[in-house]
Parts: sequence; structure tokens; C-alpha cells
Amino acid sequence: MRPTPPGLPEEAYAVALAAAPSIGPATLRDLLASNRPSVAWLRSRADSGGSPHDVARIWERHVELGITALMAHHPAYPGRLAQDPQAPALLFCMGEPTVLGEAPTVALVGTRAPTRYGIGVAAQLGADLSAAGVSVVSGLALGIDGAAHEGACGAGAPPIGVVAGGLDDPYPRRHARLWARVAAHGAVVSESPVGVRTERWRFPVRNRLLAAMSDVVVVVESRHHGGSRHTVDAAVARGIPVGAVPGSIRSPTSEGTNALLAEGAFPVCSAGDILVALSLAGASVPAGVPTHAAAARTGRPVETASGEDRRVYEALSPDPAPLDDLARAARLDLGALCGALQRLARAGLARDVGGWWKRA
Repeated sequence: MRPTPPGLPEEAYAVALAAAPSIGPATLRDLLASNRPSVAWLRSRADSGGSPHDVARIWERHVELGITALMAHHPAYPGRLAQDPQAPALLFCMGEPTVLGEAPTVALVGTRAPTRYGIGVAAQLGADLSAAGVSVVSGLALGIDGAAHEGACGAGAPPIGVVAGGLDDPYPRRHARLWARVAAHGAVVSESPVGVRTERWRFPVRNRLLAAMSDVVVVVESRHHGGSRHTVDAAVARGIPVGAVPGSIRSPTSEGTNALLAEGAFPVCSAGDILVALSLAGASVPAGVPTHAAAARTGRPVETASGEDRRVYEALSPDPAPLDDLARAARLDLGALCGALQRLARAGLARDVGGWWKRA
């Protein structure tokens, strides 16, 4: 067996293994369970056809993009994954890796085709939990996931995105801006290296990691057999509490959440219900809103708001207006609009009047 070339860290060989088309997360975990990455890479070269130049090229691409490769021994590797039976052998992170273990975490998940009710609830829960010092975890998908992170970004605790494909290619493309915001305020993580396409089989794998990264999982809206069920099943298998937001018995998007409530999930009518569940699960829940979050939302002048928040504020008037009108005026989708409205409300700049919004 020829020695590996000098100058590359062990993580570089783990990344090269992860990038091989024939090696999935479970196979990578088995390969690295009893071998150093460089040794595992040498033994797999006959099958993968990789060369030292490939290892260097793949590694340099991750370094250029500012992506950190976290193996189990890395100080920032999430401690909550340490004992997980399917813990990733390698976790890719864009943003600040240390936030992955700083705060209690709650996954807010749900359908990609939510109602306005679901979008508003997800954004509000995201903002309220973040302001209470809880990191909101979600998959950055369309619908409930995106709305939850729209509310959480900039509200307090760092958000965490868990995605299926490579961190160089945001999926869906419509959420490229949101990916960047989550990475700027917190972190986006994946088991997939740069250059890997977001294939269908990767979503259930992602959902397992999303659950494992969370102290509590909450489903906001979901159809009876929606994709959120993968996350719920992974949470139940790990003993992680599952909550659900009640919905109309006439709404197909509430079939899944109402069924979860019937199965024993705890009901979620406010962020307070989730904070209680966190406390009962043994998570360290802050006694109050962190000082930095409280300062950000108390008397904050609109001039300090982000570009989107300022656009929404300018679209508001002393008279209440419906969400559709505000979305058109601010040129935002409903998820981004609801997130901005929640942040403005926390800053004392906007007020909800029966589902319509006005300047406070």
C-alpha cells in the first residue's frame, strides 16, 4: 500500500471518500469506524479510481467556499450526535460551526404547500423561540421550513439549517437568499460534500439528521402521509418529544398534525408550550429572553432594520392591510413577509389586527 501524499489533513481524505459516487453516508460511517480517513481512502482507490490530485482538488474547493468539515473528534461536532446510532461520520458546515452546540434546539417542520395560517404560525413560532434563546432547526425547504427560518433569522438564537445536497448548490433555488441569511446568522449543515446533487433518496437521510439535531420536533402543518412523517419517526425512535399544531378538521394540510395529536403528540398553541416540552426533556431553557435579543427588539429604529424588514415597514400604514396586499407592496413571498412582520412586531414597529397588519 503506497503512502498518502504529505500536506493534506485527514479530513481531506474523508471529504474525498464522501464525494465518491459509490459511497453513501452509511458506507462512509462503516469505512471510518475502524480506519483513519487516509487509510480508508487508499483501500477504496481501486474502486473509486481517485488520485491524490483529486483529494487536493476536492478539499481546496471546500476551503475556498468556507465550508468546515466536522468529524467526530472536531471540537464543534454536535455533542447531541455523539451517541446517535446513525451519527454522521462527516458533517459539512457553512456558517459558524460552534453554534451547533450552543443552545437548545427545536425542529419546526411541515408541508411544502402550507396555508396562510401555517405560514404565519411557523414564522411566529420561529421568531418567538429564537428570541427565547432557542435555535430553530429546519430543512430550508419551501413552505413551513422556510417560514420558520424567516421568522428566526435575526430574532435571537442562531438558526440551523439541515439540508440534503451539497452546500454549494442551494435547493430549492428560490431559497438561495434564505440559505445565505441562515448561514450568516447561524449555520447550514449537510452530510453531502460540494458537488453532490440533491437526489430524492437524500431527503429521508436528511430528515433523520434533522431530528437527531433537535431536542424537540414540532410539526406545524402536514398532510396525513407528508414527508414530515420521516422526521417524526426518526424523533420517536430516538425518544425525542414530538409536538403538533392543531388545525381545522376541514383542512387537508392539518390531517397529519391532527393525527399526530391523536397518537399522543403534545399540542402546540404557542412557543410557551414548546419551552415547557424542552424543559421536561431536560434541555437547559433560558429563564428569559437573552439581553442581546431584548435590546434588538426594544425601541429599535426602523433605520437599523434589514432591507426586507424596511420594505415591509414602508408597505405598512396606520390602517390594517391584508397579507396579500403587503406581499405585493413589499415584493416578497408570504413566508418572507410573515418573518419580517414578526421581527417588526418584536421591535414594536408593527401590530397584528385580526390577521391584518398595521404600523404600531
